[in-house]
Amino acid sequence: MDFLSTLEAPVAVVAVAGMYRTGKSYLLNKVILNRQRGFEVGPTINPCTKGIWIYCVPIETLDAEGNKVNVVVIDTEGLGALDEDSNHDNKIFSLALLASSVFI
Repeated sequence: MDFLSTLEAPVAVVAVAGMYRTGKSYLLNKVILNRQRGFEVGPTINPCTKGIWIYCVPIETLDAEGNKVNVVVIDTEGLGALDEDSNHDNKIFSLALLASSVFI
């Protein structure tokens, strides 16, 4: 909340959710954030993302009408992980979907 309250322009949220170990964090780093490092990624089957993570640097852009917008990127824990149940997955998916302007 502290981070979000510092943003002065309107906020748009890009969120991603999907099965565990399918490249969600990698996708966000390479395509959305255009960075080598952003969200943690790893070479094993062990998850790097637990819960919901927000990248703490907004992407400043303009909307179709030329107004400034802060794009906030959200990464989520993978669905279907062996250490969590479907209730946990439903909460992660639902929160990401409800918070997002664009959902991947």
